[in-house]
Amino acid sequence: MRPEQNSAKRNLRKGLDLIFVHNPVLITGLALTPVIMGSFTVKNGMGLSLVFGMVTIPVLVLASFLGMLPEKVPQYVRTIACAVLAAVMLIPARILAGGIAPNLFDSLGMYFSMVALNTVWLVCAPSCQKKKPQWALWDGVCHSLGFLVCTFFISSVRELLAYGTFWGNSTVLSIKFPAAAYAFGGFIIVGVAAAVLRWGADRTRDITRLVRRQQKKWRMGR
Repeated sequence: MRPEQNSAKRNLRKGLDLIFVHNPVLITGLALTPVIMGSFTVKNGMGLSLVFGMVTIPVLVLASFLGMLPEKVPQYVRTIACAVLAAVMLIPARILAGGIAPNLFDSLGMYFSMVALNTVWLVCAPSCQKKKPQWALWDGVCHSLGFLVCTFFISSVRELLAYGTFWGNSTVLSIKFPAAAYAFGGFIIVGVAAAVLRWGADRTRDITRLVRRQQKKWRMGR
């Protein structure tokens, strides 16, 4: 029973790390294109996050079930099955996201379709084939939350700087930098956010190691 509990704790911890410590966009650099191209307003960012989650979560769960198939089923067949499901999920995702951000599809253009083949599930699907469906689901949820956190922050900063608004409503910010709404402005803001998050993650890791060493010395001293 204890090995199962330890495995569950590891899976839970790894999943939670995907939100900040191993954020799929800012740390691992996955799914950068739609974030940079489409998240220049908060509405667009939330609509994009909804689409990302509706595509990624079902695909990772499907990958887990495909992992139960006999080994003679080629890997490319499994990948094609995941890609087909991702493309199908774009249909309801577009309908739901359109209610949040009607201009999302115009701003993304061809990049909207690329969400179906986002690098997150392309990279994670093979590992999810070795996991139970509930843990593949957990990975999908945590990847989506990590994407949501990143996109909300990036889109908030870009909308405030470019238009002086938040969720389309005016703010007290009077200085505007329209360049933040363009792709190169998105690259700069994402790069700065990634550097800050990585620095914070490294410092947190160092502090955690220091605390553990001190605890170990204290226990040995007793």
